[in-house]
Amino acid sequence: MDMKLKLPYETEVSCSKCNLLKKCMPTGLNHNELTRIDSLVSQRIRVKRGNDLFRFNNGSQALYIIRTGYFKTVISTNDGRDQVLGFHMSGDSIGLAGELSDLYSCRVTALEDSTVCIVPFSNVEQIANSINGLHSHIRHLYSIEINRENSVMLFLGSMNSEERVATFLLKLSSTQEEHGFSPHNLNLKMSRYDIASYLGLKHETVSRTLAKFIKSKLINLNLRELKIINRVALTSLSIDKHH
Repeated sequence: MDMKLKLPYETEVSCSKCNLLKKCMPTGLNHNELTRIDSLVSQRIRVKRGNDLFRFNNGSQALYIIRTGYFKTVISTNDGRDQVLGFHMSGDSIGLAGELSDLYSCRVTALEDSTVCIVPFSNVEQIANSINGLHSHIRHLYSIEINRENSVMLFLGSMNSEERVATFLLKLSSTQEEHGFSPHNLNLKMSRYDIASYLGLKHETVSRTLAKFIKSKLINLNLRELKIINRVALTSLSIDKHH
């Protein structure tokens, strides 16, 4: 079975009627502009868990917008090491920060069965001048992606393991809230190994730190279902030595 299937348009909601439109495209579009927006997406695909959405070594030629699901970005350095660079959920865009591929081999892998809209940059150029604010919105998406990918450097600085894990959980909580989900109940789509790679820690250290947070009644954790119990204490732990 093909693990990356093109979805027929008739089975999918058009861009102009999608509930993610405000995240993907500029606000305040008129009827004619909304009609043109529908021509941006070249295809919609389904990516099975564990399969790559794409790999690139020479930059991306398209903007990938996650309709449903969850992904991770992994870079491979010249010495063969893999580093998880970031996690992406419904509404996020991927593919703008292609300059990373000048230094690393990069892949984007599904952490659960997902659907993605593909917007070739050539399509954007064709209609950008006729849609108010499209160019500036693409630049805004670019800045979000760059900040998201560069944020991993925060964890590789002076923070100890507890501070890194606490900051990661709070960052994930804020991201979920921005996407309209609960900031208290987190579904960890990524594995402990992925979290450890992202934070620059050993897998055992992440597991030990989470166990300590549970014992201190900062969180509850059942498999991948994590509940933040004491956000104030978790926040204090994450920022005390950095502000």
